[in-house]
Amino acid sequence: MTQYNVADRFDVKNLLKKPGEGEKTATDMVIMVRARDMGGDFSVMEGVIHPGELLAPHTHKFEDQLVYVITSELVFEIGGADGLRFTAPAGSYVQKPRGIMHCFWNATDTPARYIELSGRDGFEGFVDSKQQGDLKSTLNAERDWGMIMHLEEIPRLMKDNKLTGLAMSETPHLPSFPEIPEAVAKRFKDWKLG
Repeated sequence: MTQYNVADRFDVKNLLKKPGEGEKTATDMVIMVRARDMGGDFSVMEGVIHPGELLAPHTHKFEDQLVYVITSELVFEIGGADGLRFTAPAGSYVQKPRGIMHCFWNATDTPARYIELSGRDGFEGFVDSKQQGDLKSTLNAERDWGMIMHLEEIPRLMKDNKLTGLAMSETPHLPSFPEIPEAVAKRFKDWKLG
C-alpha cells in the first residue's frame, strides 16, 4: 500500500461526525456517511421512528441492511405476515437481508433512535429521492433504487398494531388510519407500482 500524508486527502470534518452533525434529508434520516465515502461498500444513517409510526414494508433487491437501536425499542417484521416478528430493545443489532420484505415500527411512547447501515447506495438514493415527494419517490423506487414497496401491507400493519403514522412520510401522522375504511384498504391492495 502506498504511504501518503493523510492531511493531503482528508480534513477532520470528513472523518469526524459529532452528535447533531450529518447531512439532513427530506425525511427523519440523517446521512452520516455516504457510500461513495466508504468505497461504495455501505452508507451510514441515523433515524428516528416516533411513537405509533411504521416504516413501510419494502424489499431491497441489491443491498443488505443492519439496524442498531440506540434508544427505546423497535418491533421488526421480517418476511411479511407469515415471517418473523420480534422486538429489538436499545443496544440490539437487527440484520435485514436483501430480497426479504421487512418493516419496523415504534410501539412505545418514546421516540426510537437508530443507526441504519446499508450496503451500496440504493437506500441512500431512495432517501435522497424523497425530496421529490412521497408519490414520485415511491413510484420510482424499484426502477431507480431496486426497492420494492409493499403498500398493500400497510393497512394490516397499521390496524393490527394500532399505529397512527408513517415514518419517512410527508404526512407522518394519520390519526384515524387504524380504522381505515375497507374501500380505502382495497385501493392500497389494487395500487400497482412501476
